[in-house]
Amino acid sequence: MAMHTPPWEMLPDDILRLVFSRVECRADRKVMAGVCGAWRRAVKVKGARGQPPRPRQLPCLLRPNGGDSSVCCLLCSGGDGISVVHAAHLPQQPVDARHARFFGSHDGSWAFLASAQTSGHVLHKFGTDTIIPLPDFMDVQGGESYAIVHLAATISHQPGHASCLVAAIVKTYPIDATSLRAVAFWRMGHGTMASELHRAEIEAMEPEDVMFHKGDLLVLTEQGNLLVWIPEYTDEGRGVEMHGPEHRACGKPRVYNELAVRSQYLVESQNYLLLIVRYREREGHPTSYAQELKVFQMVELDMPDENGILVRRYNWVEMSSLFGEMIFVGRGCSRSYKVANYPGFAEGLYFLDDGSFYHPDLLSRDAADRKYTCSDNGRWVNHRIDRCFPPEQGCSWSPPVWVLP
Repeated sequence: MAMHTPPWEMLPDDILRLVFSRVECRADRKVMAGVCGAWRRAVKVKGARGQPPRPRQLPCLLRPNGGDSSVCCLLCSGGDGISVVHAAHLPQQPVDARHARFFGSHDGSWAFLASAQTSGHVLHKFGTDTIIPLPDFMDVQGGESYAIVHLAATISHQPGHASCLVAAIVKTYPIDATSLRAVAFWRMGHGTMASELHRAEIEAMEPEDVMFHKGDLLVLTEQGNLLVWIPEYTDEGRGVEMHGPEHRACGKPRVYNELAVRSQYLVESQNYLLLIVRYREREGHPTSYAQELKVFQMVELDMPDENGILVRRYNWVEMSSLFGEMIFVGRGCSRSYKVANYPGFAEGLYFLDDGSFYHPDLLSRDAADRKYTCSDNGRWVNHRIDRCFPPEQGCSWSPPVWVLP
C-alpha cells in the first residue's frame, strides 16, 4: 500500500522556520512565504521561538526597464557564478518608479529617482509609500536661482534624522553639455531650495563623487583631488552653513598601462577612506568598457614645510589587497562588506554601468531617442573583469542602480 504523503501545509512550524532561515535571498523568502497561508503564518510570527534570523543581505543590481524591470541577486549565485535574475515589480504610486530615472541609493532600500527625467526628484523607500521630495531648484551667490538636474546624490543620516543633509552632483537646466557640474546641498526640512557649494573652489575640477565621512562632506573631483566641507548646523535659514573647502589630496595620473580613467569613486572600508578607479581603453578605441580597477587609500603624513614646520599632507597610496572586503561602487552609494560574513564569496570590486553620468544630454531627449546602457556591469576579482551579471540591452528610462539592504 502506498504511503500517504501529508500536504505541504501540514509541515511543522519549527521545520518551516529552519528551512526559511537557510534561504538567504530576500526575493526567495517572499516566494516561500507566499506558498500558502500556513507557511506565511509560520515564518512571519513575531517574537516566536526559533524566529528566522534576518538574511545576510548584499546589494542587488536593479535594472529598470518599465514594466520589464529586473533585479540581479548575487546571494542566489553562491558567490562564484552568474547572479540570478528576479522580476522587479516597481511601484506606480506614489511615484511611477517604472518610468523614473534612478540616480543613487541609500541603506534600507532607499532610492533617489527623478519621476520626470529632469525634474520631480525624490527619495523613495522601496516597499512603502514613503517619498521625500528633493529640491528641483538651487540658489547661487548673487541671489539667483536655477532649475537643476540631479546626476548623483547621497545623504548624511537616515531620513528623519534632525541633521540629515542631502548632497548632490547637479547640472543646471536646460542642460548645456559644455557647462561644468556643480554640487548642491540641502538640509531636510529646511525650505525647498538647495544651495550651491562655492563654485570658485571647484572651477575646472568637475565633481566625480560625493559622500559624507565622519560628519564631513567630501567631494572627489575629476582630477582625483579631494575637497572637504565641514557642516555647521543652525536653527535659522537653510539650517546649515558649509565651511571649506580644505584640499586633502593630490590627483592621480590620468593614464595607466595605456588605459585612461573611466570613473572614480569614494568608499569607506574598515574606517579607511578609499579611492576606486576604473580604467578603460583610451580615446579612439571601439569599446569604452571597464578594463581594470585599482584601489587607493588615503594616507595622512606630517611633513616639514620649507620653514621646518610640520604640516599635514594627504595622498592616495595604491593598495595591493582589499584585505577581505567586497566593495560595491556607485556615486554617492559605495559600500564595503566583509567577505568572512558571506561563505562562497571572495574579495573583489563590484561595479555598474553608470556611463550616462558623462552624457547628461540624454536626459533631455524624447524616450524614443534616449538609451541608457546596461552592459558594463560586473566585478573585478583575481585581477580580471568578471561579467557576473547577465547582459541587458538597456532602456529608455534609467541606468542600473544598486539597491542597498
